[in-house]
Amino acid sequence: MKRVSKRTRTRKKRSARQVGAHIFKNRQTPNGMVDSWKEKAYAAGYQQAAHEVSITTDTPPHIRVNESWNRWYHSVKPLPLTVYHAAAAKFLEGHSKHSGIYLGNAVLLPTDKRVAAIVVVMNEKDTILKLLEQLHRLPLHEIIFVVNGSTDESFEMIRNQSKAIIVHYKQALGHDVGRAVGAKLADSEILLFLDGDLPILAEHLVPFIDAIEQGSDIALNDISPLIGMFSERDYVTTVKEFINRSMGRADLEANSLTAVPHAMRKEAAQIIGYANLSIPPKAQVIALEKGLKINAPASVDVITKNRLRARNVGLQNAVSDLIIGDHIEALKTAFDLKGSRLSFTDQIRQRQLTKV
Repeated sequence: MKRVSKRTRTRKKRSARQVGAHIFKNRQTPNGMVDSWKEKAYAAGYQQAAHEVSITTDTPPHIRVNESWNRWYHSVKPLPLTVYHAAAAKFLEGHSKHSGIYLGNAVLLPTDKRVAAIVVVMNEKDTILKLLEQLHRLPLHEIIFVVNGSTDESFEMIRNQSKAIIVHYKQALGHDVGRAVGAKLADSEILLFLDGDLPILAEHLVPFIDAIEQGSDIALNDISPLIGMFSERDYVTTVKEFINRSMGRADLEANSLTAVPHAMRKEAAQIIGYANLSIPPKAQVIALEKGLKINAPASVDVITKNRLRARNVGLQNAVSDLIIGDHIEALKTAFDLKGSRLSFTDQIRQRQLTKV
């Protein structure tokens, strides 16, 4: 029988608790509380629609209803996520009852700021329609697709199924350069970054927008509960965590701008520099050094759902080599900004004695 150390058991229990916290923390909301907020939200939606009868505007319906939702929600927030979605759905129902505006299974956002979704696409014809379906449920002001190096029907499918802005490059740019291009083109105040091969439920994107609305500059995908014990991690995960620890942010663990979904204030992208966004770990180092507020508000499993390609399969592959190389460049940036010891203090050597 294989013996397991007490330290290992503790780690496994902690990991299980972390995963459980992310998956189940909102399921413990009492039903009575949910029902109460649903009633309030329905009444608020109906009243807001009645108030808007005399208002004429060219604003698209989904944006107008989201603005209406935020006028009420800002007076009662924050709500736990489960309550939020239930209340938002009832608000839509109440609003539709009076206004006649039916938005189907739309998902309202907890912000009245302009939000852009930036999606990088290369040969994603099998997933792009599912992704569009989820994006169309959100009151987005902009959807920007950066189609690069595609040889399939991705471009035509996006053009025929949406009014999105499409930036087309014949050559492959890579995910990171594509995101930097989209960030520079966007006019919105909040930028939401996605990949064309990973459709994500609209509901699961709300926490990232909410984190920016609540004052964060960057909201990362919390993949740490999904990657297991340190001894089982690959080189890419290890170097991600090392960079965060080097910058004095051990709490971020292995969370990184390399993973989607993540959100960012447009102003934060400008501070970091669009060219630097094309090297995500370097951008993260710059953001931390400049004091930007970074957190990881939610976990979305993009690890088991990640599309397998020839370039990203195996212990050491082209994608992992690229990411590790990016982190080496980020580490060089960290040395330049913080000095040779980074955030680690020298607790043993008394170097000043050599200067006597």
